[in-house]
Amino acid sequence: MTDNRTSMPEHLEEYWQKNQQIWGLFWIRPTTTMGKLAEELIIIWETTEAEEWINIVDWIPF
Repeated sequence: MTDNRTSMPEHLEEYWQKNQQIWGLFWIRPTTTMGKLAEELIIIWETTEAEEWINIVDWIPF
């Protein structure tokens, strides 16, 4: 998870240009409460496998 929308895109681009993988990245919406964030992460953890998130970048909450 990150709220670093300044330099992370550059880091991701570097990884992908080198054919490297990331284990998923969630951007956190600025107004997201800790409770909502926890709920979203629990749902993700309960309903998906780690491999489904390889090279995926998405927002929380969805």
